[in-house]
Amino acid sequence: MGSRRFWLKSLAALLVLLLMLAGYAAYRVHGLLDAQGLQLDWRSLGPTWQGLHAEDLSLLRDDGSLRLHAEQVRLRLWPHSSLSLHGLQVEVQASSGESRSEPPLDLGQLAAILPWLPAHIQLQSIDAHLPCARGRCTLAGDLELRQQGDALQLSAQLLRGEHHAELRATLEGLAPTRDTPRHLTASLLLDEQLQMLLDTRLQPEAAGLRWQGELGTPGSGDLAWVVDWLGEWLLRDDTALPQAPRQMALNAQWQVQLGDTAALSHLLQSPGWLQLDAQLPEPWPVPRLGLLSGTLALHLENLGTRWQARQLQGELQLDPGAAPWQAQIAEGLDSGPLTLRLSPVAKQDETDIALHLALSSQGPLRLEAEAELALGQWPGWQLQVRQAHLHARSERLQLADSQLGGIDLKLQLAGMLAEQHVDLQLEPGSQLTLERVQQAEVQARRLHAELAALKLTGSPQSPQLSGPLKLELGELRQAVLNPQGWRWQGEVQATLDEQSATGSLAADSGLQLGLQLQRDAASGMRLDARLDELFLRAGNPLPATLRHWPPLLSLDQGRLHGQAHLALPVGQPLHLNAELSGKGLAGIYDRSSLSGVDGTLRLALDGDRLNLQLADLQAAEIDPGIVLGPLKLQGSYQARLNKPGVGQVHLQQAQLGVLDGQLSLDATRWDLAQPEQVLPLQLRGLNLETLFRVYPTEGLAGSGLIDGTLPVHLGTGLSIEGGQIQARPPGGRLRFDSPRIRAMGQTNPGMKLVTDALQDFHYDLLSSSLDYDSSGTLRLGIRLHGQNPAIEQGRPIHFNINLEEDIPALLASLQLTGKVNDIIQRRIQQRMRQRVPQAPKE
Repeated sequence: MGSRRFWLKSLAALLVLLLMLAGYAAYRVHGLLDAQGLQLDWRSLGPTWQGLHAEDLSLLRDDGSLRLHAEQVRLRLWPHSSLSLHGLQVEVQASSGESRSEPPLDLGQLAAILPWLPAHIQLQSIDAHLPCARGRCTLAGDLELRQQGDALQLSAQLLRGEHHAELRATLEGLAPTRDTPRHLTASLLLDEQLQMLLDTRLQPEAAGLRWQGELGTPGSGDLAWVVDWLGEWLLRDDTALPQAPRQMALNAQWQVQLGDTAALSHLLQSPGWLQLDAQLPEPWPVPRLGLLSGTLALHLENLGTRWQARQLQGELQLDPGAAPWQAQIAEGLDSGPLTLRLSPVAKQDETDIALHLALSSQGPLRLEAEAELALGQWPGWQLQVRQAHLHARSERLQLADSQLGGIDLKLQLAGMLAEQHVDLQLEPGSQLTLERVQQAEVQARRLHAELAALKLTGSPQSPQLSGPLKLELGELRQAVLNPQGWRWQGEVQATLDEQSATGSLAADSGLQLGLQLQRDAASGMRLDARLDELFLRAGNPLPATLRHWPPLLSLDQGRLHGQAHLALPVGQPLHLNAELSGKGLAGIYDRSSLSGVDGTLRLALDGDRLNLQLADLQAAEIDPGIVLGPLKLQGSYQARLNKPGVGQVHLQQAQLGVLDGQLSLDATRWDLAQPEQVLPLQLRGLNLETLFRVYPTEGLAGSGLIDGTLPVHLGTGLSIEGGQIQARPPGGRLRFDSPRIRAMGQTNPGMKLVTDALQDFHYDLLSSSLDYDSSGTLRLGIRLHGQNPAIEQGRPIHFNINLEEDIPALLASLQLTGKVNDIIQRRIQQRMRQRVPQAPKE
């Protein structure tokens, strides 16, 4: 009886103690939850013979960011501690506050916390709604965590529709001693098929920690649903991961000697080795790159402070497909699927690794490349390029507003790439050929570039391309140039920010120019062109070069030289300054011969403003049938580039010698936008003696000087309206002694007085109206006053004479009666045939 009472008292005392501990624990838990803004509630809570049991346990954060509910909760205290939650529902809202960086996982802290956790934790029927890239994602499954001694075992199963994933992991060595080795093994199963095995160990040693392990993937099973699942968590609705392959095999083995800690920064400088073998029999999606397949074997080793490649071998295929970077490639540069082959070769020096590389493509851009590479990695990496060959072809390439066709690029390359220096050179056989080039109004055919001896030197961050370059164009078509071939040869220098080229440009016509081109990102582009002195006696290449060279102008004597400067500043309009000078020029324009022509033509273009200056043009002689000259002309012309034919003319000087006299025009301005211009030409000192000497009329002679005003009208043609000329006082003499005219006077008494008077007529007034129409007809209304001293004691005689002359025909007859150039003779004869009226057809 006494024994029974003793056990009853002991049991009562134990229950009281448990209730006190439970009350104190509840007090402490509520205090801790209140401090974190959490509220804990349950429907029923009661003890069991092994621990505690609760139903409908709820945990809620005050701001609503966390909601947790468990249908049943069992806490077992003995004989082994365990915690079991069934029907666990979790809902987490994304925090609207600033993101907080989570501290890295510390195994020491984990080992310190584990003893206070139940040895067995089991979460069943989890239904979690968590934030993800697409807003809200669901996670369902079971989780079990078990601790046995210094080992921790994890088993997790995640469900997605008809699929499930299972992760099993064991971590040994959780004892809080420094010398305890830690060993992790893990496996991943997808739909009950093994996908990954991990076995790694961290072993304490006297020199620190040795980390070794092996990671393998058997490469079986369908991973498409896993990719879709990961895409929901990692990507937004408008993006998706590429379709995953069905198989992938990967095996990696490593051993690294770490320091006292396993920090990542120490790992990159720790001695050790890594062997990686990957097999992708089916394309594997690589985000933003494309689909990758093939095999790769890699051996890395670190003997001191850096990792170095010891062996690299494999064959990889990359199919860009619809990768984002494909949209940035110009039409015609799409390589399509790429195949890369790597194989080792025998080393010829102290380099760490030597391999043979072969690259090929199957797209619109056909690539075939081979190279032998030798890689040295200590003290700094250095890549020797030996026997590198590249052949690239594309039928058509679209670059902005330019179209290229029939592209064929061949490169033979050798040299060295280093951490701080680049030294590569193109060898003989390097060339570029383009069958067609079209850009806006420029078309070219058969462009060939010789690239041999070009060098790429400098640092990898700012390399420089330099060396000789030869370009040949089979034919160039442009609005201001005649179709023909062109050649350029010179030196080029180019960096990422600055480019320059200096050399000579030659056309099939024989024209040669010196060119210097400079461009930099800050100031834009500058072009200087130079036309060395051109001796026209050896030939004039300009008519065969310039499409708009005046067809009736030919120059066969004298010298020409010029220069031009073009600037395209960044963000500013174009600037052009050009100058063309001639000395002693001679030749033909239409039916007139020219000689002794000197002058300079300057052109300036500033944005859309065009300025032409004719500086001191002089011609010793112009012969359209009668010899004219000298000529002096000076003026300028300004216009808008979009309306070059309706600008402003500023004439500063215009003088032309005419039959010992002079035609001149005062300084004036006029606007070509007006339909007609009137130029008041002044005639001074025309010598009648010289005129009658060249005028083809038998027996006519005379003397006197003629002045006048000739209003020249320029519109649809050239004409003179209301011109006036007169002889200078005191007058002069006219003599007209023609047997034909005298015979007319013998039969006509009135005509006899005229013929007798004109045999020696002393005039004191000679004036005339003058009109000239655009057809070439000259009309004179002459008033003549004077006397013949031998007739009636010199009584005054007045004449009114109307004359009409076809000036083009007159000049033509004057030219044909003398020695004239064959070209002019043919043009005169052709013009005369055109002027003969055609007989009407019957």
